[in-house]
Amino acid sequence: MLGDGNLPPAYRRYLLIVGLFTLGNASDAFLILRAVDAGVPAAYVPLLWGAFHLVKSSLSAPAGALSDRWDRRKMVVAGWIVYAATYAAWGFASGPAWMVGLFLVYGLYAAATEGVERALVADFVPPDRRGTAYGWFHLVVGISALPASVLFGVLYHWRGAAAAFGVSAGLALVSSLLLLSLKTPTGAAGSAPATR
Repeated sequence: MLGDGNLPPAYRRYLLIVGLFTLGNASDAFLILRAVDAGVPAAYVPLLWGAFHLVKSSLSAPAGALSDRWDRRKMVVAGWIVYAATYAAWGFASGPAWMVGLFLVYGLYAAATEGVERALVADFVPPDRRGTAYGWFHLVVGISALPASVLFGVLYHWRGAAAAFGVSAGLALVSSLLLLSLKTPTGAAGSAPATR
């Protein structure tokens, strides 16, 4: 896997890191399950989901603009750390108020990372290889997503919410450290320090 010799080694490492993060990023259906278990009436779940998407859609464009001026790796890491914190809290929090707050904060993670993870592809790969690079990116995410949900579901059933959410948070933190240690090519878009 990742044997395309025309893709830079740093990009292949980036794909492995994204794959590791995705292994801890189970289906959002588990968040809805957790919210209902914690006391959110099922009738209000669409409102909760809508609030998450409102935060995500409102902040995605500003997050993308910030990533054009800031090191994109750090932007993704910031989002992954928010993810780790919310997942860790989801493992222990109870009550509808906590669930509402966590869904809103989770929207920050989605806004900060979903577009920027893809934009980071362009920082690693020359223009004539970007089509291939994006294909590999989506393949790795897709392949990792199924076992992520299976693993999460097994842990949730076997050891409870704290274990399942805790493992996901741990994988996000490990992925964050690995991404911070990965260097983007000098002069890549988004790799320069933020302007003041």
